[in-house]
Amino acid sequence: MRAKITVGIFIALLFGLAVLNLASPSQAFSENENRVLQRMPAFSVDALLSGKFTADFDKFITDQFVFRDSWVGVKTLSEQALLKHSSNGVYFADDQYLIEMFDTVDHEQYEKNLNILAEFSRRVQAQGVSAYTMLVPTSSMILADKLPANAPEIDQRALLNQASELIPGFVDVSAALQQHNGEYIYYRTDHHWTSLGAFYAYARWQEVIGLPGISPENYQQAILSEEFLGTTYSKANLYTIPPDTITAFTPSGLGPVSVDYNNGETVTDSIYEMSFLEKKDKYSVFFNANQPITRVTTGKQNGKKLLLIKDSYANTFAQMVLNDYEEIVMIDLRYFKTSVYDFVLENQITDLLILYNVKGFSQVTDLYYLTTGEAPAA
Repeated sequence: MRAKITVGIFIALLFGLAVLNLASPSQAFSENENRVLQRMPAFSVDALLSGKFTADFDKFITDQFVFRDSWVGVKTLSEQALLKHSSNGVYFADDQYLIEMFDTVDHEQYEKNLNILAEFSRRVQAQGVSAYTMLVPTSSMILADKLPANAPEIDQRALLNQASELIPGFVDVSAALQQHNGEYIYYRTDHHWTSLGAFYAYARWQEVIGLPGISPENYQQAILSEEFLGTTYSKANLYTIPPDTITAFTPSGLGPVSVDYNNGETVTDSIYEMSFLEKKDKYSVFFNANQPITRVTTGKQNGKKLLLIKDSYANTFAQMVLNDYEEIVMIDLRYFKTSVYDFVLENQITDLLILYNVKGFSQVTDLYYLTTGEAPAA
């Protein structure tokens, strides 16, 4: 009888979940994971025979499973109870940090990217542009003391040394970050650095280019949110982790600014898009998420124009430079499909900074837009 009751409960659970899944409307977007979800694929005989329909249907079931986020959280808690040290690409680190893994790298792609960047840097430097590159180590390197014992991780130090040898104008900020690794320089629930971390990298860059030293007191600091749960939290859904704090760093004495997204598509007077603070993706408060091209006019009238070629790490960093340049242009090569070299010449760019996190840079495949402005032939 006990066996029959157990089987009955199991069948009832399966049937109940199946009914709930059928009754629940499909979601187009996961705010928690900040990504588009798989919708029900269209059926066709060709799609079925090729295997595409079954593959997409499997993704659909995974993405649309009822209470999916809660099940992920339960899975993470059970793995912690079994003394596992990671889940879904995230380490359960000390001091309530959820640190993104960086345990594999495509060395061939990484070296290819370095060579493209080195050639581009030499070309723009030959035109009189002050060009620098900053590859930011991720928290798994700088906060390595918080990782579980023997956690498998890529040697980011070796990757940075390789970049330093190949790229003219390379700025290594790892020592500056390491010096402050006891401070709040990376989010606990997200893969990005905080404004304070970006500040220390900026201060190091200032040293390299020969500008006077600067301290955090040169910025007006304002808390934007104390409820930020970022990308690593979304992967683990570990409910016991408290949210992060997002802080703005505005240079003291900064006058009015004008921010133009995508050549007049949106124009505003603030680098902070406050509407994101009401959403899950609160990090996008900095410069309205990732845009193809962003122009910031500061009114400094010093004739200096900075071009910032970037990933999302630069969205926090760009706060720091507002008092240094008359104009700051930010380009994201994931969306900007024009020759950056031609852009530099046509827009009288005086200074250039290429800023990526190391892990992200090792994976990008669109750096050919730096020079050619078009994708290579297949």
